[in-house]
Amino acid sequence: MTDEQKAERRILIANNKAWASAETVRREWLITLLTRKTLPKDAAVVIARGLTVHRQAVSSATRDGNELAHQLLGLEPSSYLEADKLAALIEHTPAKAQHVALAVVLGACESVTSKESWRYPTATDAAYLTQLAAWGYSLSDVEQIVTGATLAEPTDAEAAGDTSKDD
Repeated sequence: MTDEQKAERRILIANNKAWASAETVRREWLITLLTRKTLPKDAAVVIARGLTVHRQAVSSATRDGNELAHQLLGLEPSSYLEADKLAALIEHTPAKAQHVALAVVLGACESVTSKESWRYPTATDAAYLTQLAAWGYSLSDVEQIVTGATLAEPTDAEAAGDTSKDD
């Protein structure tokens, strides 16, 4: 391998590890989001976009996304032969219907992301992570690659460790 290929390989390995770590943090953040009593004001719009604009991700991730939706809501995934626990949650607590719908859409979007997402980001991946950031999730460096966001270059003072600002 050339030095350039070795450097690319190191970046690949580092970003794959960073993605795995970011996935854990992101899913924990999603659980916290979905346990809130009140969802973000634009949750209905996100659900509608998930079912229309990003329907490919939602339909292709039905099984995995549905299982992840259960986990995000703190439910054990339903087995093949038992009634869906998401449906039961809506039945017993109709006020949670929007939480369930959002969990299904987010679970689907989350389940189609992978280590490949930072290398070959799709429009769905970018829209999904951008929406999470708009809701207050702090994107990691590797997630920012997906959204096309770039990290601001530190000023000389920040690089030297001085974060105070002169007024």
